[in-house]
Amino acid sequence: MLVHEGNILNESSELKQLTYDEALTQVGGAGLYQKRAFLIFGLQWLITNWILFSPVFFFIEPTVDCKNNGECLDKCLSESLDDNCLNYICDDSERRQFVVGESLNTAFNSLLPCNKSLQSIIKSIVYIGSLTGFFVFSFIADNYGRKLALSISWGMTTLGSLLLAFAMNYSMIAIGIFLLGFGGNPAITVHYSFINEHSQGHFREIQNVGVQVFFAIGEFTIISLAYFITKWRWLAISVAIPTILLNLCNFLIFESPQFLYSKNKKKCVKVLNQIAKINGTQPLAMNDLASNPQSKENNSRVYTIWDLLKYKSLRYVFFAGLMMFFAIQVTYYGISFVSDQLGLDFFLSNFIIAFFELLAYATTDFFITKLNRKKNIIGGFFIVGFMSLYFIFKSDHVVYRVFQGILAGLMRFLICVVWALGYVYVSELFPSVVRSLALCLISAGGSLGSIVQAFLINVCASINIHPMVAFGLIGFLCSLLLFPLRETLHQPLLEKIEEDNIRIRKSMLQINESEEITTSIPVLESNEE
Repeated sequence: MLVHEGNILNESSELKQLTYDEALTQVGGAGLYQKRAFLIFGLQWLITNWILFSPVFFFIEPTVDCKNNGECLDKCLSESLDDNCLNYICDDSERRQFVVGESLNTAFNSLLPCNKSLQSIIKSIVYIGSLTGFFVFSFIADNYGRKLALSISWGMTTLGSLLLAFAMNYSMIAIGIFLLGFGGNPAITVHYSFINEHSQGHFREIQNVGVQVFFAIGEFTIISLAYFITKWRWLAISVAIPTILLNLCNFLIFESPQFLYSKNKKKCVKVLNQIAKINGTQPLAMNDLASNPQSKENNSRVYTIWDLLKYKSLRYVFFAGLMMFFAIQVTYYGISFVSDQLGLDFFLSNFIIAFFELLAYATTDFFITKLNRKKNIIGGFFIVGFMSLYFIFKSDHVVYRVFQGILAGLMRFLICVVWALGYVYVSELFPSVVRSLALCLISAGGSLGSIVQAFLINVCASINIHPMVAFGLIGFLCSLLLFPLRETLHQPLLEKIEEDNIRIRKSMLQINESEEITTSIPVLESNEE
């Protein structure tokens, strides 16, 4: 009987312990620490936009000045470097004196457009770097910590920015741009794990979209910088300086307490108390937080892409999320790279697109706590697909061109809303133990889309179809895969994989049943006496 009473007392004391969410509420899930982290993440998103969009401005097409040369004037009928003019200039290195420009296309006494293959590789290598980085840093984030992944990835970004700024040849340019994508894109994706795991309530949702508002502001600033800083090296140095400084801000970010909760309760309480100190709230005692029954298993377990494919509850969600981000980034980056085909000035087109992007993220951030994720993502894809049909028609009329630019801006608006909701949706669909892994690998699928769009543009040109039509069709088809997914608005975040949860419950029931049988034996013996 004494043993049985002792078990009852232990059980009652465990009931008084706090869950992780209750512990985070006590130390503050929307306090000064979370706001400080949000500002740091926002600045890193802003600079990452510079990184991802810099190829657009590093490779501004040069113009032609024939200097009254008759032969040149016969071949080059305008200032633009069209195919006929390019072939003429590339045939003789001395004719390169007619080319005017200060972008990477004319760096190192070369004319990069003469080597289309090398030009395409260098332009797209930032996205190849992103694709590679997602695989590396998703593994680090879910197995060794979010902070370690963030610190290393941003360090790689810094190294890439320095290589690019002081490059002496195209090989150094390629390596530098690769490292920018390798570190920058995975770094900002890891932010979602931090935000979802150290924040609560509406503030968590606002942050998830708020960082993308910084991303849109970054687009405005890189366009402005590129407009006034015409020399590619000075533009590269302008990108490198804030990238270096933001490494210092990573020291102000603590490891995700929810990640630590799945690994080590003592370290989790330590970080929660650091947050409490900054937020000015009540700290926790070690026994205040209930132990995580899966922490011992997670401490030795390594999560990989196989876990996303092995479990039925994750497999289709992962595939659908992958295709969703593929369609988003094909359209998103494709619109930027075809801005010179919209019939407007290059910088004016990009400013219009950037305005609609900022408007999209700001609007989404305002309504994020009320917007259904699934329904609005599917609806956004459908409308973008419908709008893209306008680009089937062709005309040189000024009204048609202006409307083309406005329509491209509206498509960018909608795809940005879809992307903002997509990040929130994916982070809410997956449990915390594989959240970073899933986010990074799904973002890798998106990076594949950003690479494919460069080649898709060339394919569309060869068959005389506007690329916008292809972008819209891809988005429409991929959106059909989202119908079987669940809605996550106002639903609690998952901590464990569904199949693991079921297995743990069964094992706990078996343990409880065996304990009941053991404690009942002394009672039976005393009754027999």
